[in-house]
Amino acid sequence: MDNVNARLRELDEIERTVADARNKLEKIERERKVEEKQQRQVVSALDVKIGDKIDSDALLKFFKKPYVIIPQGRHKILVAVPKFIKNFAVGWLWKETESYYIYSFDQYSAWLGDAPAELLSEIDFKHGFNATVEGNVISYERDQRAEVVKALRPYLSEGKIGDTQATIKKGCEFDVIVEMVKSGCLPFKAQPVDKADLREPSGKIVLKPHQLPAKAEFLRTGAIGAFHPTGAGKSFITMHLFDIVKGRKALFVPTITLKEQWHEYISQNIPERRHEIDIFTYSSNRRLWEDTQYALTAFDECQYLPADTFSRLAFLKTKYRIGLSASPHREDGRESYVIALTGFPIGLNWQEYMKETGRSYHPIHVHVVRSGKEAKLRKLRELLNPKKRTMIFCDSIDLGKEIGRTFDVPYIHGETSDRLTVIKENNVVAMSRVGDVGVSVKDLEQIIEVDFLYGSRQQQLQRTGRLMHSEEAERHDIIMTEQEIRDYGKRIWALQEKGFTIKIHE
Repeated sequence: MDNVNARLRELDEIERTVADARNKLEKIERERKVEEKQQRQVVSALDVKIGDKIDSDALLKFFKKPYVIIPQGRHKILVAVPKFIKNFAVGWLWKETESYYIYSFDQYSAWLGDAPAELLSEIDFKHGFNATVEGNVISYERDQRAEVVKALRPYLSEGKIGDTQATIKKGCEFDVIVEMVKSGCLPFKAQPVDKADLREPSGKIVLKPHQLPAKAEFLRTGAIGAFHPTGAGKSFITMHLFDIVKGRKALFVPTITLKEQWHEYISQNIPERRHEIDIFTYSSNRRLWEDTQYALTAFDECQYLPADTFSRLAFLKTKYRIGLSASPHREDGRESYVIALTGFPIGLNWQEYMKETGRSYHPIHVHVVRSGKEAKLRKLRELLNPKKRTMIFCDSIDLGKEIGRTFDVPYIHGETSDRLTVIKENNVVAMSRVGDVGVSVKDLEQIIEVDFLYGSRQQQLQRTGRLMHSEEAERHDIIMTEQEIRDYGKRIWALQEKGFTIKIHE
Protein backbone atom coordinates (compact mmCIF):
# COMPACT_ATOMS: atom_id res chain seq x y z
CA MET A 1 0.00 0.00 0.00
CA ASP A 2 2.85 2.37 0.86
CA ASN A 3 4.39 1.71 -2.55
CA VAL A 4 1.08 2.51 -4.26
CA ASN A 5 0.73 5.77 -2.35
CA ALA A 6 4.31 6.71 -3.15
CA ARG A 7 3.67 5.97 -6.81
CA LEU A 8 0.51 8.12 -6.78
CA ARG A 9 2.41 11.00 -5.17
CA GLU A 10 5.09 10.64 -7.84
CA LEU A 11 2.46 10.74 -10.60
CA ASP A 12 0.88 13.84 -9.02
CA GLU A 13 4.26 15.55 -8.98
CA ILE A 14 4.83 14.65 -12.64
CA GLU A 15 1.40 16.04 -13.56
CA ARG A 16 2.16 19.30 -11.72
CA THR A 17 5.53 19.58 -13.50
CA VAL A 18 3.89 19.01 -16.88
CA ALA A 19 1.18 21.56 -16.06
CA ASP A 20 3.79 24.15 -15.04
CA ALA A 21 5.74 23.54 -18.24
CA ARG A 22 2.55 23.87 -20.31
CA ASN A 23 1.68 27.16 -18.58
CA LYS A 24 5.18 28.53 -19.23
CA LEU A 25 5.00 27.54 -22.89
CA GLU A 26 1.61 29.21 -23.24
CA LYS A 27 2.98 32.37 -21.61
CA ILE A 28 5.98 32.40 -23.98
CA GLU A 29 3.63 31.95 -26.96
CA ARG A 30 1.40 34.83 -25.79
CA GLU A 31 4.45 37.08 -25.34
CA ARG A 32 5.73 36.08 -28.80
CA LYS A 33 2.42 36.99 -30.40
CA VAL A 34 2.36 40.36 -28.62
CA GLU A 35 5.92 41.04 -29.76
CA GLU A 36 5.11 40.11 -33.35
CA LYS A 37 2.04 42.37 -33.27
CA GLN A 38 4.13 45.27 -32.01
CA GLN A 39 6.71 44.65 -34.72
CA ARG A 40 4.03 44.64 -37.42
CA GLN A 41 2.66 47.91 -36.03
CA VAL A 42 6.12 49.51 -36.23
CA VAL A 43 6.57 48.26 -39.79
CA SER A 44 3.12 49.51 -40.75
CA ALA A 45 3.79 52.95 -39.28
CA LEU A 46 7.12 53.19 -41.08
CA ASP A 47 5.50 51.98 -44.29
CA VAL A 48 2.91 54.75 -44.13
CA LYS A 49 5.52 57.38 -43.36
CA ILE A 50 8.27 56.28 -45.75
CA GLY A 51 6.20 54.57 -48.43
CA ASP A 52 7.93 52.36 -50.98
CA LYS A 53 11.35 53.22 -49.54
CA ILE A 54 10.98 50.43 -46.98
CA ASP A 55 10.82 46.65 -47.52
CA SER A 56 8.30 45.50 -44.89
CA ASP A 57 9.18 41.80 -45.12
CA ALA A 58 12.89 42.47 -44.77
CA LEU A 59 12.28 44.70 -41.73
CA LEU A 60 10.24 41.97 -40.03
CA LYS A 61 13.10 39.54 -40.63
CA PHE A 62 15.49 42.10 -39.12
CA PHE A 63 13.49 42.12 -35.88
CA LYS A 64 14.11 38.39 -35.56
CA LYS A 65 17.86 38.74 -36.09
CA PRO A 66 19.02 42.35 -35.53
CA TYR A 67 22.74 41.73 -36.08
CA VAL A 68 25.21 40.65 -38.75
CA ILE A 69 27.82 37.93 -38.25
CA ILE A 70 31.21 38.30 -39.96
CA PRO A 71 33.51 35.21 -39.82
CA GLN A 72 37.04 35.90 -38.57
CA GLY A 73 38.79 32.57 -38.88
CA ARG A 74 38.40 29.48 -36.74
CA HIS A 75 36.15 29.84 -33.66
CA LYS A 76 35.93 33.62 -33.97
CA ILE A 77 33.40 36.08 -35.42
CA LEU A 78 32.60 39.78 -35.48
CA VAL A 79 29.04 40.75 -34.61
CA ALA A 80 27.73 44.07 -36.01
CA VAL A 81 24.74 45.52 -34.13
CA PRO A 82 22.88 48.79 -34.91
CA LYS A 83 23.27 51.32 -32.11
CA PHE A 84 19.52 51.65 -31.63
CA ILE A 85 19.34 48.01 -30.44
CA LYS A 86 19.50 48.19 -26.65
CA ASN A 87 20.86 45.64 -24.18
CA PHE A 88 22.76 43.59 -26.75
CA ALA A 89 26.45 43.03 -26.15
CA VAL A 90 28.65 39.99 -26.61
CA GLY A 91 32.39 39.45 -26.24
CA TRP A 92 34.10 42.83 -26.27
CA LEU A 93 33.62 45.98 -28.31
CA TRP A 94 36.09 45.86 -31.20
CA LYS A 95 35.07 48.88 -33.24
CA GLU A 96 32.40 51.53 -33.50
CA THR A 97 30.96 53.40 -36.51
CA GLU A 98 28.38 56.19 -36.58
CA SER A 99 25.60 53.59 -36.80
CA TYR A 100 26.99 50.29 -35.49
CA TYR A 101 28.75 48.62 -32.60
CA ILE A 102 31.00 45.77 -33.76
CA TYR A 103 31.85 43.11 -31.18
CA SER A 104 34.56 40.46 -31.28
CA PHE A 105 33.30 37.09 -30.05
CA ASP A 106 35.08 33.72 -29.73
CA GLN A 107 34.76 30.43 -27.86
CA TYR A 108 36.53 31.90 -24.84
CA SER A 109 34.55 35.14 -24.56
CA ALA A 110 31.45 32.90 -24.52
CA TRP A 111 32.42 32.23 -20.90
CA LEU A 112 32.06 35.92 -20.07
CA GLY A 113 28.27 35.85 -20.14
CA ASP A 114 25.13 34.73 -21.89
CA ALA A 115 25.15 34.61 -25.67
CA PRO A 116 22.47 33.66 -28.22
CA ALA A 117 22.61 29.99 -29.15
CA GLU A 118 22.99 31.05 -32.79
CA LEU A 119 26.29 32.80 -32.00
CA LEU A 120 27.59 29.76 -30.14
CA SER A 121 26.72 27.70 -33.20
CA GLU A 122 28.49 30.17 -35.51
CA ILE A 123 31.80 29.75 -33.64
CA ASP A 124 31.27 26.00 -33.31
CA PHE A 125 31.33 26.34 -29.54
CA LYS A 126 31.49 22.93 -27.94
CA HIS A 127 33.15 21.29 -25.01
CA GLY A 128 35.82 18.69 -25.59
CA PHE A 129 36.75 16.53 -22.65
CA ASN A 130 35.78 17.54 -19.13
CA ALA A 131 38.56 17.53 -16.57
CA THR A 132 39.75 19.38 -13.48
CA VAL A 133 43.21 20.18 -12.15
CA GLU A 134 44.28 20.26 -8.52
CA GLY A 135 47.97 20.74 -7.88
CA ASN A 136 49.81 18.34 -10.21
CA VAL A 137 46.87 15.95 -10.65
CA ILE A 138 44.31 16.03 -13.45
CA SER A 139 40.99 14.22 -12.90
CA TYR A 140 38.53 13.10 -15.57
CA GLU A 141 35.67 10.69 -16.19
CA ARG A 142 36.57 7.08 -17.00
CA ASP A 143 34.94 7.24 -20.44
CA GLN A 144 37.02 10.32 -21.35
CA ARG A 145 40.41 8.85 -20.46
CA ALA A 146 41.40 8.15 -24.08
CA GLU A 147 40.56 11.70 -25.22
CA VAL A 148 42.39 13.29 -22.30
CA VAL A 149 45.51 11.16 -22.78
CA LYS A 150 45.53 11.83 -26.53
CA ALA A 151 45.45 15.61 -25.97
CA LEU A 152 47.78 15.79 -22.97
CA ARG A 153 50.19 12.84 -23.19
CA PRO A 154 53.35 15.04 -23.65
CA TYR A 155 52.59 16.68 -20.29
CA LEU A 156 51.66 13.59 -18.27
CA SER A 157 54.04 11.37 -16.31
CA GLU A 158 54.46 7.94 -17.87
CA GLY A 159 53.30 5.18 -15.59
CA LYS A 160 51.05 7.58 -13.65
CA ILE A 161 48.05 7.67 -15.96
CA GLY A 162 45.08 5.94 -14.35
CA ASP A 163 41.45 5.40 -15.33
CA THR A 164 40.24 8.66 -13.74
CA GLN A 165 43.41 10.55 -12.75
CA ALA A 166 46.88 11.30 -14.07
CA THR A 167 49.96 13.04 -12.70
CA ILE A 168 51.19 16.13 -14.56
CA LYS A 169 54.93 16.41 -15.19
CA LYS A 170 56.63 19.03 -13.05
CA GLY A 171 56.62 22.39 -14.80
CA CYS A 172 53.90 21.37 -17.30
CA GLU A 173 50.86 22.47 -15.28
CA PHE A 174 50.25 25.57 -17.35
CA ASP A 175 50.64 23.62 -20.62
CA VAL A 176 47.84 21.36 -19.43
CA ILE A 177 45.65 24.38 -18.65
CA VAL A 178 46.30 25.76 -22.15
CA GLU A 179 45.15 22.55 -23.81
CA MET A 180 42.09 22.33 -21.57
CA VAL A 181 41.10 25.90 -22.34
CA LYS A 182 41.50 25.24 -26.07
CA SER A 183 39.02 22.39 -25.72
CA GLY A 184 36.47 24.70 -24.09
CA CYS A 185 36.99 23.12 -20.69
CA LEU A 186 37.36 25.12 -17.49
CA PRO A 187 39.99 23.40 -15.32
CA PHE A 188 38.00 23.65 -12.10
CA LYS A 189 34.63 22.33 -11.02
CA ALA A 190 31.89 23.54 -8.75
CA GLN A 191 32.92 22.61 -5.23
CA PRO A 192 30.42 23.92 -2.70
CA VAL A 193 32.13 25.38 0.33
CA ASP A 194 32.01 22.87 3.17
CA LYS A 195 29.94 24.22 6.07
CA ALA A 196 32.65 22.93 8.40
CA ASP A 197 35.03 25.46 6.78
CA LEU A 198 32.80 28.42 7.71
CA ARG A 199 32.41 30.49 10.87
CA GLU A 200 30.37 33.47 12.00
CA PRO A 201 31.58 36.84 10.67
CA SER A 202 33.21 39.31 13.01
CA GLY A 203 30.38 41.74 12.21
CA LYS A 204 32.42 44.64 10.85
CA ILE A 205 31.65 44.04 7.16
CA VAL A 206 28.07 43.94 5.91
CA LEU A 207 27.78 43.21 2.20
CA LYS A 208 25.56 45.40 0.03
CA PRO A 209 22.78 43.89 -2.13
CA HIS A 210 24.85 43.98 -5.33
CA GLN A 211 27.70 42.12 -3.58
CA LEU A 212 25.59 39.26 -2.22
CA PRO A 213 25.41 37.28 -5.51
CA ALA A 214 29.22 37.01 -5.49
CA LYS A 215 29.14 35.50 -2.00
CA ALA A 216 26.34 33.12 -3.00
CA GLU A 217 28.26 31.99 -6.10
CA PHE A 218 31.41 31.49 -4.03
CA LEU A 219 29.55 29.34 -1.50
CA ARG A 220 28.04 27.36 -4.40
CA THR A 221 31.25 26.82 -6.38
CA GLY A 222 34.25 27.59 -4.16
CA ALA A 223 35.90 29.40 -7.10
CA ILE A 224 34.79 32.73 -8.61
CA GLY A 225 36.08 35.65 -10.64
CA ALA A 226 34.62 38.88 -9.25
CA PHE A 227 34.69 41.28 -12.19
CA HIS A 228 32.59 44.14 -10.83
CA PRO A 229 33.47 47.77 -11.69
CA THR A 230 36.11 49.55 -9.67
CA GLY A 231 34.54 51.09 -6.61
CA ALA A 232 31.95 48.30 -6.36
CA GLY A 233 33.62 46.81 -3.29
CA LYS A 234 35.43 43.71 -4.55
CA SER A 235 37.91 44.16 -1.70
CA PHE A 236 35.04 44.08 0.82
CA ILE A 237 33.66 40.88 -0.75
CA THR A 238 37.14 39.36 -0.38
CA MET A 239 37.63 40.53 3.20
CA HIS A 240 34.20 39.17 4.12
CA LEU A 241 35.19 35.78 2.70
CA PHE A 242 38.53 35.98 4.55
CA ASP A 243 36.47 36.66 7.66
CA ILE A 244 34.04 33.73 7.38
CA VAL A 245 36.35 31.04 5.94
CA LYS A 246 38.41 29.27 8.57
CA GLY A 247 42.12 28.65 8.15
CA ARG A 248 45.06 30.32 6.47
CA LYS A 249 44.51 32.66 3.52
CA ALA A 250 46.82 33.94 0.78
CA LEU A 251 46.41 37.21 -1.13
CA PHE A 252 48.45 38.03 -4.25
CA VAL A 253 48.75 41.58 -5.60
CA PRO A 254 50.75 43.08 -8.50
CA THR A 255 52.43 46.01 -6.73
CA ILE A 256 53.96 47.08 -3.43
CA THR A 257 51.47 49.99 -3.36
CA LEU A 258 48.55 47.56 -3.43
CA LYS A 259 50.20 45.43 -0.77
CA GLU A 260 50.39 48.49 1.50
CA GLN A 261 46.77 49.36 0.77
CA TRP A 262 45.53 45.84 1.53
CA HIS A 263 47.40 45.82 4.85
CA GLU A 264 45.54 49.04 5.67
CA TYR A 265 42.17 47.63 4.58
CA ILE A 266 42.57 44.44 6.60
CA SER A 267 43.74 46.29 9.72
CA GLN A 268 40.72 48.58 9.53
CA ASN A 269 38.03 46.01 8.71
CA ILE A 270 39.05 42.54 9.91
CA PRO A 271 41.90 43.12 12.40
CA GLU A 272 41.09 39.84 14.17
CA ARG A 273 42.03 37.92 11.01
CA ARG A 274 45.35 39.64 10.21
CA HIS A 275 47.42 36.76 11.57
CA GLU A 276 45.65 34.34 9.16
CA ILE A 277 46.42 36.28 5.96
CA ASP A 278 49.67 36.18 4.00
CA ILE A 279 50.02 38.99 1.43
CA PHE A 280 52.46 38.53 -1.46
CA THR A 281 53.23 40.32 -4.69
CA TYR A 282 52.96 38.23 -7.85
CA SER A 283 56.74 38.32 -8.16
CA SER A 284 57.36 37.02 -4.62
CA ASN A 285 59.77 34.11 -4.22
CA ARG A 286 57.94 30.80 -4.63
CA ARG A 287 59.49 29.39 -1.47
CA LEU A 288 57.36 31.78 0.60
CA TRP A 289 54.15 29.93 -0.24
CA GLU A 290 54.76 26.66 -2.08
CA ASP A 291 54.71 24.40 1.01
CA THR A 292 51.69 26.01 2.69
CA GLN A 293 48.16 24.58 2.42
CA TYR A 294 45.72 27.49 2.15
CA ALA A 295 42.01 27.40 2.77
CA LEU A 296 41.36 30.35 0.43
CA THR A 297 43.55 32.24 -2.03
CA ALA A 298 42.64 35.59 -3.59
CA PHE A 299 44.27 37.01 -6.73
CA ASP A 300 43.83 40.77 -6.88
CA GLU A 301 44.01 42.30 -10.38
CA CYS A 302 43.91 38.73 -11.65
CA GLN A 303 44.34 39.84 -15.27
CA TYR A 304 48.07 39.57 -14.48
CA LEU A 305 47.78 35.89 -13.56
CA PRO A 306 48.13 34.32 -17.07
CA ALA A 307 51.56 35.90 -17.61
CA ASP A 308 54.35 33.33 -18.04
CA THR A 309 56.05 34.40 -14.85
CA PHE A 310 52.89 34.46 -12.70
CA SER A 311 50.78 31.53 -13.94
CA ARG A 312 52.55 29.17 -11.53
CA LEU A 313 50.61 30.84 -8.72
CA ALA A 314 47.37 29.30 -9.92
CA PHE A 315 48.66 25.89 -8.80
CA LEU A 316 49.51 26.63 -5.21
CA LYS A 317 47.79 24.41 -2.66
CA THR A 318 44.42 25.99 -1.95
CA LYS A 319 40.95 24.62 -1.34
CA TYR A 320 39.02 27.68 -2.53
CA ARG A 321 39.90 30.67 -4.72
CA ILE A 322 38.70 34.07 -5.88
CA GLY A 323 40.01 36.37 -8.62
CA LEU A 324 39.39 40.13 -8.57
CA SER A 325 39.48 42.46 -11.56
CA ALA A 326 37.47 45.29 -13.06
CA SER A 327 39.24 44.64 -16.37
CA PRO A 328 39.70 40.92 -17.11
CA HIS A 329 41.27 41.78 -20.46
CA ARG A 330 44.61 40.92 -22.03
CA GLU A 331 46.05 41.80 -25.42
CA ASP A 332 48.22 38.68 -25.81
CA GLY A 333 45.55 36.09 -26.61
CA ARG A 334 45.40 34.79 -23.02
CA GLU A 335 42.23 36.59 -21.98
CA SER A 336 40.36 33.32 -21.52
CA TYR A 337 42.91 32.11 -18.96
CA VAL A 338 41.88 34.88 -16.56
CA ILE A 339 38.71 32.90 -15.94
CA ALA A 340 40.36 29.50 -16.33
CA LEU A 341 42.79 30.26 -13.48
CA THR A 342 40.35 31.92 -11.08
CA GLY A 343 36.72 30.83 -11.18
CA PHE A 344 33.17 31.30 -12.38
CA PRO A 345 32.72 34.89 -13.63
CA ILE A 346 30.30 37.25 -11.93
CA GLY A 347 29.80 41.03 -12.06
CA LEU A 348 30.75 41.65 -15.70
CA ASN A 349 27.64 43.69 -16.49
CA TRP A 350 28.58 47.21 -15.40
CA GLN A 351 25.34 48.73 -16.70
CA GLU A 352 23.34 46.43 -14.45
CA TYR A 353 25.49 47.40 -11.46
CA MET A 354 25.09 51.13 -12.16
CA LYS A 355 21.33 50.70 -12.43
CA GLU A 356 21.07 48.67 -9.22
CA THR A 357 23.17 51.08 -7.18
CA GLY A 358 21.78 54.29 -8.69
CA ARG A 359 25.26 55.48 -9.64
CA SER A 360 25.91 57.62 -12.69
CA TYR A 361 28.73 57.40 -15.20
CA HIS A 362 31.28 60.21 -15.24
CA PRO A 363 31.83 61.71 -18.73
CA ILE A 364 34.79 60.74 -20.90
CA HIS A 365 36.28 63.51 -23.07
CA VAL A 366 38.79 62.59 -25.78
CA HIS A 367 40.86 65.55 -27.03
CA VAL A 368 42.47 64.95 -30.41
CA VAL A 369 45.60 67.01 -31.09
CA ARG A 370 47.59 67.00 -34.31
CA SER A 371 50.82 65.48 -33.09
CA GLY A 372 53.78 65.82 -30.81
CA LYS A 373 54.62 66.31 -27.15
CA GLU A 374 54.19 70.09 -27.22
CA ALA A 375 50.59 69.85 -28.45
CA LYS A 376 49.78 67.45 -25.63
CA LEU A 377 51.37 69.71 -23.01
CA ARG A 378 49.41 72.72 -24.31
CA LYS A 379 46.16 70.77 -24.04
CA LEU A 380 47.13 69.58 -20.56
CA ARG A 381 47.62 73.20 -19.48
CA GLU A 382 44.10 74.01 -20.73
CA LEU A 383 42.52 71.10 -18.87
CA LEU A 384 44.42 71.23 -15.58
CA ASN A 385 42.85 73.08 -12.66
CA PRO A 386 45.29 73.05 -9.71
CA LYS A 387 42.37 73.48 -7.30
CA LYS A 388 40.87 70.15 -8.36
CA ARG A 389 42.01 66.81 -6.94
CA THR A 390 43.60 65.43 -10.10
CA MET A 391 45.67 62.50 -11.35
CA ILE A 392 47.68 62.98 -14.55
CA PHE A 393 48.61 59.65 -16.13
CA CYS A 394 51.76 59.42 -18.24
CA ASP A 395 53.47 56.12 -19.08
CA SER A 396 56.62 57.74 -20.48
CA ILE A 397 59.01 58.37 -17.58
CA ASP A 398 60.83 61.19 -19.38
CA LEU A 399 57.61 62.98 -20.32
CA GLY A 400 56.20 62.35 -16.84
CA LYS A 401 59.20 64.00 -15.20
CA GLU A 402 58.85 66.93 -17.60
CA ILE A 403 55.18 67.29 -16.62
CA GLY A 404 56.27 67.27 -12.98
CA ARG A 405 58.79 70.08 -13.57
CA THR A 406 56.51 72.12 -15.85
CA PHE A 407 53.45 72.05 -13.59
CA ASP A 408 55.29 71.75 -10.25
CA VAL A 409 53.66 68.45 -9.25
CA PRO A 410 55.22 65.19 -8.05
CA TYR A 411 55.65 62.45 -10.66
CA ILE A 412 55.13 59.01 -9.12
CA HIS A 413 56.82 56.07 -10.85
CA GLY A 414 58.55 52.80 -10.05
CA GLU A 415 61.36 54.40 -8.04
CA THR A 416 59.04 56.53 -5.90
CA SER A 417 58.86 55.39 -2.28
CA ASP A 418 55.87 55.79 0.05
CA ARG A 419 53.58 56.48 -2.90
CA LEU A 420 50.31 56.56 -0.95
CA THR A 421 51.65 59.35 1.30
CA VAL A 422 52.74 61.39 -1.74
CA ILE A 423 49.24 61.03 -3.22
CA LYS A 424 47.53 62.01 0.05
CA GLU A 425 49.72 65.09 0.56
CA ASN A 426 49.33 66.59 -2.95
CA ASN A 427 46.22 67.92 -4.67
CA VAL A 428 47.62 67.11 -8.12
CA VAL A 429 49.96 64.22 -8.90
CA ALA A 430 51.33 62.79 -12.12
CA MET A 431 51.54 58.99 -12.26
CA SER A 432 53.18 56.36 -14.41
CA ARG A 433 51.37 53.04 -14.87
CA VAL A 434 52.18 52.16 -11.23
CA GLY A 435 48.99 54.07 -10.42
CA ASP A 436 46.78 52.16 -12.85
CA VAL A 437 45.50 49.61 -10.36
CA GLY A 438 44.40 49.59 -6.77
CA VAL A 439 44.93 53.25 -5.87
CA SER A 440 41.79 54.53 -4.15
CA VAL A 441 41.39 58.30 -3.61
CA LYS A 442 37.90 59.06 -2.30
CA ASP A 443 37.96 62.78 -3.19
CA LEU A 444 39.49 62.45 -6.68
CA GLU A 445 37.76 64.83 -9.12
CA GLN A 446 39.56 64.52 -12.44
CA ILE A 447 41.82 62.21 -14.42
CA ILE A 448 43.87 63.44 -17.36
CA GLU A 449 45.68 60.91 -19.56
CA VAL A 450 48.64 62.21 -21.54
CA ASP A 451 50.46 59.00 -22.42
CA PHE A 452 49.35 55.36 -22.27
CA LEU A 453 50.05 51.74 -23.11
CA TYR A 454 49.03 51.56 -26.77
CA GLY A 455 45.54 50.00 -27.22
CA SER A 456 45.29 48.36 -23.80
CA ARG A 457 41.62 48.01 -22.85
CA GLN A 458 42.69 46.77 -19.43
CA GLN A 459 44.63 49.93 -18.67
CA GLN A 460 41.85 52.20 -19.93
CA LEU A 461 39.23 50.60 -17.70
CA GLN A 462 41.58 50.62 -14.72
CA ARG A 463 42.40 54.29 -15.13
CA THR A 464 38.83 55.46 -15.35
CA GLY A 465 38.21 53.15 -12.42
CA ARG A 466 40.23 55.46 -10.19
CA LEU A 467 37.34 57.91 -10.54
CA MET A 468 34.77 55.22 -9.78
CA HIS A 469 36.42 54.84 -6.36
CA SER A 470 35.74 58.52 -5.72
CA GLU A 471 32.73 60.27 -4.25
CA GLU A 472 33.68 63.51 -6.04
CA ALA A 473 34.26 62.24 -9.61
CA GLU A 474 33.70 64.88 -12.29
CA ARG A 475 35.39 63.91 -15.56
CA HIS A 476 38.03 61.86 -17.34
CA ASP A 477 40.04 63.59 -20.08
CA ILE A 478 42.19 61.70 -22.58
CA ILE A 479 44.65 63.51 -24.86
CA MET A 480 45.45 61.59 -28.05
CA THR A 481 47.13 62.49 -31.30
CA GLU A 482 45.36 61.82 -34.59
CA GLN A 483 47.66 58.85 -35.17
CA GLU A 484 47.03 57.43 -31.69
CA ILE A 485 43.27 57.49 -32.03
CA ARG A 486 43.57 55.65 -35.35
CA ASP A 487 45.97 53.04 -33.97
CA TYR A 488 44.77 52.64 -30.38
CA GLY A 489 41.12 53.67 -30.48
CA LYS A 490 40.02 50.27 -29.18
CA ARG A 491 41.03 51.30 -25.66
CA ILE A 492 38.35 54.00 -25.79
CA TRP A 493 35.69 51.62 -27.13
CA ALA A 494 36.30 49.42 -24.08
CA LEU A 495 34.78 52.28 -22.08
CA GLN A 496 31.87 52.58 -24.51
CA GLU A 497 31.21 48.85 -24.11
CA LYS A 498 30.81 49.29 -20.36
CA GLY A 499 28.25 52.07 -20.77
CA PHE A 500 30.31 55.28 -20.67
CA THR A 501 29.45 58.16 -22.99
CA ILE A 502 32.44 59.29 -25.05
CA LYS A 503 32.71 62.82 -26.42
CA ILE A 504 35.39 63.45 -29.05
CA HIS A 505 36.89 66.98 -29.28
CA GLU A 506 38.85 67.69 -32.46
